[in-house]
Amino acid sequence: MLIIPAERGIDWRRAPVVTGALILICCVVYFAWQWHDDQRLYKAAEYYIDHGLLQLEYTNYISHLHQNQRDIEALELEAAWEEDAALYISYYILSDRSFTVEMDKTDARFWGADVYQQWRTDRSEVNAMVADVSAFKMGLIPADSRPITYLTYQFMHGSTLHLIGNMVILALTGVAVEAAIGSTYFLLSYLFCGVIAGLFFALFNWGGHLPLVGASGSISGVMGMYAALYGLRKIKFFYSVIFYFGYFTAPALVMLPIWLAWEIINAIWGGADGVAYTAHAGGLLAGGLLMLAGRKYLIQVEETYLDQAPDEDEAYRKALDDFLKQLAAFNFDAANRKLTSLEEHYGDRNAVLEQRYLLEKLNPESPAFHECAHRLLARTTQDTATMHMLHDVYCDYLKQKNAHNLPDEILLKLMLQFCQIDAWDTVESMIREAQQRRMRDPMLVKVLRLLARGVSEQGEHHQGNQFRDMADSLEQSLQQT
Repeated sequence: MLIIPAERGIDWRRAPVVTGALILICCVVYFAWQWHDDQRLYKAAEYYIDHGLLQLEYTNYISHLHQNQRDIEALELEAAWEEDAALYISYYILSDRSFTVEMDKTDARFWGADVYQQWRTDRSEVNAMVADVSAFKMGLIPADSRPITYLTYQFMHGSTLHLIGNMVILALTGVAVEAAIGSTYFLLSYLFCGVIAGLFFALFNWGGHLPLVGASGSISGVMGMYAALYGLRKIKFFYSVIFYFGYFTAPALVMLPIWLAWEIINAIWGGADGVAYTAHAGGLLAGGLLMLAGRKYLIQVEETYLDQAPDEDEAYRKALDDFLKQLAAFNFDAANRKLTSLEEHYGDRNAVLEQRYLLEKLNPESPAFHECAHRLLARTTQDTATMHMLHDVYCDYLKQKNAHNLPDEILLKLMLQFCQIDAWDTVESMIREAQQRRMRDPMLVKVLRLLARGVSEQGEHHQGNQFRDMADSLEQSLQQT
């Protein structure tokens, strides 16, 4: 089961510099260094076989597995031995560092004086080859207690799929957390969660020799921070169960105990699948508690970013595209239903408003068309793009044969809006319309003065003076009444 936040895309005003850098470092470490681990282990396995170490140690390893209650693994290797899969068995033995440590404790009494010295020389050579494999060199091995590995393991991965999976989740969650708390706090928090995740792994695998590699503990911390940051805000999550997937909405903080419980359940009953569930649980707990406790005192949080509404552009574009497809197929009833749904959810979008006008325009004789045009043109706005849209609709509506006269107040409002987008030719024609109606309104004086300044700036000084005189005359006339 996979559940990850799917609420935010990248906000380039808060560029995810650290998230991008972490992804880049992990990719460089894997492809530039870890990519050659197979070759390193292959050379060690070849040496192990060629120098007779497999023949010497095989029975000891089977005994080691049984002594540590790893009977199923022992049976699998015994079957492989029967099939003469020497290379596979060598990989298995050399990757099991607990057996290497056990063998290092043996002496001449165990092997016999005639075998011991050569075995020791060859085994030391193989151990040096295996130690050069990245997971053993810089991975977190609880039994070794090397402090530096609590940082280095976070940038290493066990396979290409392991790397890709972790980096995708980091990209999805990291960009939002980094944007909310800033790059510096995000980097420190990320590394801190990784260290705590490593400590949890070491605590529950005390004395163990299995190396821990991967950014999943740190990323679990980011998910914990995400849940604590958004609190009870409802956000969208993506989920996947086997081959089934989808989205759901829930308060972010509710997911923290669910994620934590899932990791604990898997840690107890999940079996030996190679996943460090205890590290995930430690990272989640560290990230959640760090953000809940530290946001008041240690970490500055951009609350306005968290309060921004989710991006609906994708859903809006899909709904608009569905409407246009119905319109293109001449399914006007279906198109009308789609547009009505768009108006319910996105009634303030210019494209939706304009599409309603165009749809009603298909029947220009209908009262509904004129009612729609007047209602749209009566719209008050300070948005420049909306003003341009109203200007286009106004010019188009005037071309209709049966266009109904707009009320004086709508005409005045439109003149003022069109002055703001420098549509001087249209405003000039509207002034002539106002003169024919003998309109006398103080707002018309303002329109005339704006028009006078506008045409003068275009070099039409004579016309500018005429409109200025008209404004003075109307103003004097209004003062006398």
